[in-house]
Formats: sequence, structure tokens, C-alpha cells
Amino acid sequence: MPLAITPPIHLTALLPELIVAVAGCVALLCGQGSRAVRQAIPWICVGGLVLAAALLRMHPSGGDAFEIEIRSGLALGYFGDFVRLAAVILGVLFMLAGWCDPTEEEAGEYFSMAMFSLCGLMLLGSAADLLVLFLALEVVSIPTYIMVTLSRRNVRALEAGTKYFYLGALSAAITAYGFSFLYGVAGSATLDQASIDRIIGALHDPSGTAYVFATVGLVLSILGLLFKIAAVPLHFYVADVYQGASSPVAGLLGFVPKIAGLAAIIKLISLTEWQTTSGGLFWMLWIVAALSMTVGNVLALRQTNIKRMLAYSGIAHSGYMLVGLVAGPGGGTGVMGDGTAAVLYYAVIYGIANLGAFALLGLLRVRGQACETLRDVAGLIGKHPGLALLMALAMLTLMGFPPMPGFWGKLSLFGSALAAAGDAPDPTRPWIIGLVIVAVVNSAIGAAYYLRVTAAVLLYENDEPAEPAPREAQHIGVILCGILLLMFSVYPSLLLINSRNATSQLRARPAAAIVETAPPRRDLALVRDARRLHADQ
Repeated sequence: MPLAITPPIHLTALLPELIVAVAGCVALLCGQGSRAVRQAIPWICVGGLVLAAALLRMHPSGGDAFEIEIRSGLALGYFGDFVRLAAVILGVLFMLAGWCDPTEEEAGEYFSMAMFSLCGLMLLGSAADLLVLFLALEVVSIPTYIMVTLSRRNVRALEAGTKYFYLGALSAAITAYGFSFLYGVAGSATLDQASIDRIIGALHDPSGTAYVFATVGLVLSILGLLFKIAAVPLHFYVADVYQGASSPVAGLLGFVPKIAGLAAIIKLISLTEWQTTSGGLFWMLWIVAALSMTVGNVLALRQTNIKRMLAYSGIAHSGYMLVGLVAGPGGGTGVMGDGTAAVLYYAVIYGIANLGAFALLGLLRVRGQACETLRDVAGLIGKHPGLALLMALAMLTLMGFPPMPGFWGKLSLFGSALAAAGDAPDPTRPWIIGLVIVAVVNSAIGAAYYLRVTAAVLLYENDEPAEPAPREAQHIGVILCGILLLMFSVYPSLLLINSRNATSQLRARPAAAIVETAPPRRDLALVRDARRLHADQ
């Protein structure tokens, strides 16, 4: 039997990831240089991310399906491009927010770890193999464990980093164990059409042993990924880690692991033909979504520390996004007919608003220390109205106040769930509607603590208001976050259309999802010859 020849990896298609990885390596080496060299580290990282973003915009992968595929566990397409572009844009915002965060001696390690985590997120968007998917998840996570302890020098940061590391190791073990079951059922780590068909066949035959293995594999895999998105029951670390880490690092934790976890969950759920409106997967997502929304908002209501408040609110936002996954990639018109597109849109908006809020907390100083509590930011409008309005803008976006972009995100998430309820089986239809009601009620509960922060900066008085640190880069980062939020408030379609395009393959072929396999090289030549012949005719 002749051996199958696997087409080589097209390194030009991976050029954005290579640029980000090389920039991270250069930053790490520059950290051992002189003071002048260390001061250039942030510039190197921002330059690498801007160059990667330019390449992604000039040469997108969402074109001809026969020309874009990469073998060896990777497959590029619209979905991967969306995740890659979101990673580099939010990465630039983080670099600006954390420009002066680390000490001069730790700048190389700090910024290189951030670049490696972003590179892992970019690879995860294109992962088409269980092994590559797991490795990409770990490349995303491991640098963040280091950054939590690098960013602060107190005992609280060390405790937070230790807790984050051990719980992360536990979630990685659960995910890897679940992947092993899926590998056994599929017969291959590569998620090509044949492997996906085997998993779907096993899930459609409850009488077979493979059904048990496939179910256990999916449940364990998704359970481990709940840690990445900080959803119940793997949410206990969030408040302590966010409070222990510096404000820019806490902002990074709010979007990089969360987008990575959501992208991985989407890839796994696609193996079930998106059977999310009935069966065991539906009940798992329903329970986790309802508990995450309720637990996160109730705990956030009790906080006066803004960092802990935003940490708990992140749990609630994960619950909102799981509502979109329950809806799945429906075939309706617009984002309200596609829950997965709504999830991608909401994840990016949440990342921008969350990072903007944490960047502001890191920028403002009270008696030489970064702001953390409501008392610290009280009366900000009196001396620094621009910064106060930016904080209010971030809070209103997270709250979902119309016409902020967070409102369009929640409208899309909840609307897609209601659209999915119309096509759902009769036994689960009222439960989907009930989940939307739970989400709306929790949104109203969440408005209470977001308005407390807004009232503190706009209405309260303070004899000693916070003062911004003289950090130009951090000012620019905060302003850019505000500009993006205003832009998506006025023109939400700029991001909504891209998120809709990113999930086009999910709607077209739910079973194959976004992990198509490239045809052999001989077939590529035949396709090109056929196109030339057609053009000549």
C-alpha cells in the first residue's frame, strides 16, 4: 500500500504567527540587554503585532477553499482569520495599556509572555487537530500564569499566581483526558470529515459503546475549557487572580483565555452537528449558562473592589455567551439568526470594554497606588472629565446600555436563542425561552453594580480624587479602547458582518464545521488546470 504524501505547510500563510512569535523571542532576548535596549521592547512588540495585522488584512485566508488549507493540524479560513485579527488588535491595546507596567528588569519576560500567549490564540483559531488544539490552549495559558506573578511584587500576587497555575493544570488534565476519548472514537487526532463522521455516528447510536466514550469525551473536554472562560463550576480562581494581578494583566486575562476557550468549545460542539437544543449537551450548556450568569452577578453585587467586581462580572458574561452556543449557527438572516456569530461579536466587545476599564484603573493613582475601589475613583469627573467619561463608557458597554455595542451583543445573543427556540423540539423549547428570561433578569441585576461605578466617577465627590500617572502610551491605549467602543456603537455592522462571515462554514456544513481537510496536491493541480481551461474557453 503506497504511503500518503502530506502536503507541506505553507509557511507564508503562517507568517502572522511567525512574526508574533519572533517578536516575542526578540523581546525576551532584549530583556537581557542594556537599559536603552530594554526600553525598546514595547516598540518591538507593538511593531510585530501591527505588521501581523497588516498581513492579515492584505492577505486574508477566507478565499478559495482549495488554496487556503494548511496541513499538519491546521486549516485556515474565515473563522481562523477572525480569531487571528481579534488577537492582534486586542494585543496592541494591551501592549499600550501595559507599556509601563513591569519593572525594567522584567520587561523582556513580561512582554514576551504576552506575545507568546497571543501567538497561541492565533494558532488555536486555525487548529484542526486535537493535539494542535490542546497545545495551542496551553501556549495561551502558560504565559499568563507567569504574567500574574511578574506584574506584582506582593504576597497576594504570588498566592494568585499559584492558585491560577494549579487550577489551570487541573483543567488541562481534564481537557486532555476528554480529548483521549474523542481520539479513541474518531480513530485519529485530525478532525477531518471522516473522523467527524465517526463521532457523529457514535453520538447517534445510544446503544453502542462508542456513544458512551464520545459523550464522556465531549463532557470532559468542555468541562476543562470552562476554566478558560471562567464559567461555573471552574470559576473559583477568578476574583483572587484578578485582584492579585496588575490591572493590565487582569485586562489581558479577560479576553485572551476567554476567546481561546470559546473558540475551542465551538470547534468541539461542531463535532455533534450542533445538537445543542436537545439532549445531554443542551442540558449541560443550559445549567452552566444559568449558574454562571446568576452566581457571577450576585457575587459582583457585593463587591466594593472594582477589580473583584469585574472579575465576577466576567463569570456572568461567560454565561451570556453560552446562551449563544445553545442557539448554535442557525440559518436565519443576520446575527440574530446565528448564535455563534453573536458569541464572537460579544467576546470582542467584552474584551475591549474590559481591557479599557482595567487600563484606566492601572493608569489612575491614589497616594501613589493604582486605583482598585469605588472610593478611589470617586469624584474623577471634577478634575479629569475625559477619563471619567471613558470609564463610564466602558461600564455602560459591559452593562449593555443602548446604544452601546454591548447592547447589540446581548440583543444578538438573546435574539438568536429565541430564534433557535422556534425550531427546537417541543420538550426543550420552553427551557430555551426560560434561559433567555434568566439572561434578561441577570442583565438587569448586573446593571446595578455597573451603575455604581458610573455614579462614583460622575456623581460622587472626593477631597482627594485620583490622578493619572504620566504615561502617554497608557493614555493612548485607554483612548483607543474608547474610540473603538464609540465606533461600534454607531456602526455595529463593522464587527457584526465580520463575525457573521467567520461562522459561514458552520452554517454551510455544521458537521464539518471549520476543520476542513486539504485535498491532495495532485488534486490541487487538477483544479488549477480546470480553472485555466475554463478561463481560456
